[in-house]
Order: sequence, then C-alpha cells, then structure tokens
Amino acid sequence: MGDAELLGELQGAEVVLRQAYAKVLGLVAEAEARGVAERVGYPSLSELLRGVLCVSKKEARQRIAHAGVPVGVALEPEQLSVINRVLRELPPHVDQTERGHAVEVLAAAAQSLDASNLVPLGREIVNRLDPDGALPGEDELAHPRREFRYDTRRDGSVRFQGCLDAETGALLGAVLSPLAKPHDAGDTRTLPERQGDAFAELLETSTTPTEGGERPHIAVTIPLTTLQNGLGSAELAPSAIRRLACDAKVLPVVLGSNSEPLDVGRISYTVPPHLRRALIVRDKHCAFPGCRRRPSSCHAHHIIHWANGGATALSNLVLLCGMHHRLVHHSGWTVRITNGRPEFTAPSWLSRRRE
Repeated sequence: MGDAELLGELQGAEVVLRQAYAKVLGLVAEAEARGVAERVGYPSLSELLRGVLCVSKKEARQRIAHAGVPVGVALEPEQLSVINRVLRELPPHVDQTERGHAVEVLAAAAQSLDASNLVPLGREIVNRLDPDGALPGEDELAHPRREFRYDTRRDGSVRFQGCLDAETGALLGAVLSPLAKPHDAGDTRTLPERQGDAFAELLETSTTPTEGGERPHIAVTIPLTTLQNGLGSAELAPSAIRRLACDAKVLPVVLGSNSEPLDVGRISYTVPPHLRRALIVRDKHCAFPGCRRRPSSCHAHHIIHWANGGATALSNLVLLCGMHHRLVHHSGWTVRITNGRPEFTAPSWLSRRRE
C-alpha cells in the first residue's frame, strides 16, 4: 500500500466510524422516544446506556445530547458537541428556522473544519443571532449554577473540578486572596500552590456541619500490627493513619474469618448506626458493579425484605446508592451475599451477562 492509498483507507475508515456513530445516535433517539429505560427498570436513559453499553456517565449523557442535534450528515462527536453548545446558547426568541439554518451552516463547515476551528464560527453565529446577549432570568438568579466534583485517588489525595456562578466566584476569590499572599520575599511557592494552601487553611478553620447526626469523621480499617509497627498495606500510609489517630477517636471493628464485619444480630427494620458502620466497612461504597458513590449517599438495602421475614443483619444487607437501590427493586437485577460479600446478577435481557 502506497502513501496515497494508505491515507485514502484512513479517510474511508473515518467515514465508516462516523456513520456508525450516527447509527448509534439514531438508536439512542429511538430508545428515548419509546421510553425504553423506564420499562426495563432504569431511572433514566443515561443509566440505561451505562448499563447496556458499558460507557461512562459522561459518555452516556453526551450521546443523548448528540442524538438531539438535528444534523443530516455524519459528524464526529466533538463537532456535534460544538453544534449542540451553539444551540443551547441561543436564546428562546431565536426561532426554529434560524436555528435550523445555523445547524446547516455549521454542519457544512464541519466537512472541512475540525471541532476547534468550528468554535469561532459557532460563536459568530450566536453573536449575530443574539447581539445583545441574554440577561439572567429569575430562575437563574434564584438557583445559580454551582457544581463541585471530586474523587479520591489511591494515595488518598483528592482531585476536584467544578464551576460557580459569578457572585459566588467573586466571593471565593475574595476569601482566598488574602490567604494566598506570599508569606515573605523568600516565599517560593507558585500561585497555584499558594491558592491550594489557602484552600486547605479555609477547610481547616471552617465550622464543620454534622452528617447523619455525627460530626464528619474518617474511618480507617487497618490491622493493629500495621498501625503499631508501620509495616503493611493500607489505603493511606500507616504514618498518615497514626497522624490522623492522634486527634481522633479510634473505632475498633471486629472482623470474621472472611474479613467481613460480624453480624450484630439486631432484628429491626431501621438499620442502627453501629450496623450501618459495619456495612460501610464491608462494602466501602455503593456495592453495585462499577459504582463508587460514597456511603453518605447510599441506603442499606434489605436483600430479603424485612416484611417478608428478612433480618436486619449484615448477612441480609447491602449498601446501594439511590439509583441502584431503585434498580434492584424494579428491574431484573438480583443480589445475594456469598462468602460475606454481595454478588450481583444481571437481568436476562442484558446480553453482557456478568456477576
């Protein structure tokens, strides 16, 4: 294969890829129109796509958004994102004819422009159709957009991102600015480092609220010998755990032969706090396959319903977030405890069967 033939094959493969993505979007739009997700027990189309296609939440939402972009040609995902963003930025007074024309112009330009070069054209279209810009509405003023996402890495460090409305952003800047100033002329920290230290100081000096009737706390499960001699494996380094323990209460958790917290034998519907703590130690987060929602947002699900004779005991409980709690109740997913650990089985219609 010569160079010209190689490049021709590459372009042809890209056409096939875009056509396949367009077909996926058509099927997503059809699934949304039929309300398939609700019929098979999922709370939303996004969660259905995550379960059926094994894609991330971000990817599922993106495909749903792209399925709503009325283009007549096959485009790649980033180009569709640009067009979708333009449509969302257009104010309500821009009618469907003008919106359709904007999509046509952008789709035609996308045949020769990549997504990054399509952005300026989209911005120009928005400016022409809405030269004065839109004033914030009453709902936007009453409910400003604020988002904060964070996840904990394996070494215990935390990565986060988000966005704040203009007023709250200005407040954040005003609070961090005095704390982020250089200590003296010899302060060699960069601006991001100074702002990170300022944010940490803000958290350390804040008045912390309660959650579930308790002050925020960190539960660390670690063998006593590891804690004492500093040798062993844990989420945090033993030295870090010892440092945390200097100013915290130590909650002992007795483990069984399979390393599961022992059943406390409490027969009641409401899961008592000490049993919920044991459940969190065992499951750590939502136990549904692939879900990592934090325990604070999870429910203690009775595998055999309490009304049907199921005990409020660790052998009959599993930690589930609200979405997966509903899914287990209303779809074909089942769960059981095997060797002290929850085991899930997919419904028969899910071709990607797994436990």
